[in-house]
Amino acid sequence: SVVYFETKINSGVERKRTDFKKGDIAFLPTEGSICFYLDDVFAGKQMTIIGKMMDDVDKLKTVKPSDILSLSRN
Repeated sequence: SVVYFETKINSGVERKRTDFKKGDIAFLPTEGSICFYLDDVFAGKQMTIIGKMMDDVDKLKTVKPSDILSLSRN
């Protein structure tokens, strides 16, 4: 499963991938979305890996539409 949010970022795909591991953070250029992978997934869409979640990934499984997420970098 995946949690994502849309952005106004306009960029292409670099280092294309379609399969993602639990904890991966990827950018989907066709939608301008940032995606957080909660499980191992074959997405079928080409995305760019931009990071990795280091803490408890399962906490994001409770996110519902319209919830507010706060991101921080340690």
